Amino acid sequence: MKFDFPLATQPTRAALRLGMRDRAEQFQIWLLEGQLTRVLEVVEHVPAALADLLPIVANPDTNMNVRFGAAAILERHAGSSALQALVPALGMLAGHGDVRVRADACHLLGLSGATNAIKYIEARLDDPDAEVREIAAESLEELKTTQEQAS
Repeated sequence: MKFDFPLATQPTRAALRLGMRDRAEQFQIWLLEGQLTRVLEVVEHVPAALADLLPIVANPDTNMNVRFGAAAILERHAGSSALQALVPALGMLAGHGDVRVRADACHLLGLSGATNAIKYIEARLDDPDAEVREIAAESLEELKTTQEQAS
């Protein structure tokens, strides 16, 4: 079948992309609406989409239900290569100015199962906040236990 329609030009394509929501924003909307399963479906089909949850984790002003939803999805991928790929970004978040962001990052680093997560977690053992120190210690222990079981 032949179509007699002109192809979209580069500027038209760029304008269309600008008008579309990015995946991180869509995830946030779905989680705010309680549609966790929609986010899960996308992440199951495109594991790299797990990275689109990081802006939610990184924003201390994010609605708590949205944060919990994002954390639940990330936790569901504990030990996966998709979560392990996020270790450098989570490592940066472990040094964030907000206590909740640092604590969440340490928790997720512990779930990653990645050896390169250790240095980021160890750096938080001396965190100014007691909760972050506690979560870092627990995460480090969990990570080391996971690695010992894998050996």
